[in-house]
Amino acid sequence: MIFWKSFYDKYWNFNNQKFVDLLEKARKAKRNKQMHKSGNMNIEITLFESVSKKELWEFINKFSIFVNSWIDVKWALWILIKQIKNPYMKRIVTEMKENINHWISISETMNEYPKVFDSLTTALVWVWEKTWQLWKILAELDQNLLENIELKWRVKWAMIYPMILLWLTLLMVTFMMIFIVPRITESFEKAWSQLPALTQFVVWISNFFMNDYWKMIIWIIWIILVIKMINSTYIWKMMFARMFTKMPIFWYIVKQSNIVFFIKSFTILLDSWVLLLESLKTSSKVVPNLAYKKELIRIKNEVEVWLTISKSLGLNLDYEASVYLNPLFPEEFAYVVSTGEETWSLSDSLKKVWINYNWELKRYIWNLSSMMEPIIIVIVWILVGTIVVAIMLPFFEMWKIAKSL
Repeated sequence: MIFWKSFYDKYWNFNNQKFVDLLEKARKAKRNKQMHKSGNMNIEITLFESVSKKELWEFINKFSIFVNSWIDVKWALWILIKQIKNPYMKRIVTEMKENINHWISISETMNEYPKVFDSLTTALVWVWEKTWQLWKILAELDQNLLENIELKWRVKWAMIYPMILLWLTLLMVTFMMIFIVPRITESFEKAWSQLPALTQFVVWISNFFMNDYWKMIIWIIWIILVIKMINSTYIWKMMFARMFTKMPIFWYIVKQSNIVFFIKSFTILLDSWVLLLESLKTSSKVVPNLAYKKELIRIKNEVEVWLTISKSLGLNLDYEASVYLNPLFPEEFAYVVSTGEETWSLSDSLKKVWINYNWELKRYIWNLSSMMEPIIIVIVWILVGTIVVAIMLPFFEMWKIAKSL
């Protein structure tokens, strides 16, 4: 009696979802038990279980080729199991194949591994299972994953490239401070009672690197721990997300890349006959920036109460002079959405915008990379030049003294 009470609420209404969940758990438990008995779970276990985007794309790409060649889904998965090198990915694909025998869909298996399969991939596979258009869905996924890998690589490289050059510069300066400056200035300190101010400053930094380096290491560790602790809370995550959208130089990359990711995922879902609200919800999980995630969820909630997407973005065409205040999506984007809603061609209109935005983003990244190289070179010359001048100043003083004699 106590067991059955768990399926009823306080008004004695039967909760069908709890009963379905219980049956689902029982079915999965039976499937896992059978797999253990048959030895199918004896797969190599890795210490760090992860799947890169490239490995995921290779899986989707080969799966698409096999299915488009009219190979049975189970047989295609069996071939892929033989070809996959990543033990963790091999275990997931093996589980997919075995789950099909127990009437568990591929999308359900993907839902159990959210770190491997993003929301867009899982949603599109779920659409295939409902519409039986696997060849079309896999082709879209294949192209989308490849474009996302390329775009994310470009964005990361634009953000990381200046940092790499600065770190190399700091390493070079550190090497000079530890191994070169002390040996040269040691003789000056014995011969001179008072070194030039710039030389004294460089010697002080050199002594700090040699004797008090542990303080700098403690400070670096403390800063990293504080950042991780702050970043574990939603409020600070949101603050950092909004800060990235206003960061000098890089703000355009952050905004444009998030809009490009949204448009691509949103149009793919719409073309796959996914409902508008579900497309907005899934697309919000695809964009990397938390501020854009929150904004898309807000738009989805307002569309749910019969407001158009363009009005949710902040565009109001009911007045001749309206003020557009949305900081995350440009006004021209809202006008394109409004036109697409009026002409019932939202997906086609956004695809044209995506082509333009994607090209502008690549051009901006290329120009930024080209511009950062001379700036970093100037910084390197300033740092190295300062050290060289500080070392050479005592020589100039000695030359003046020798000349006066």
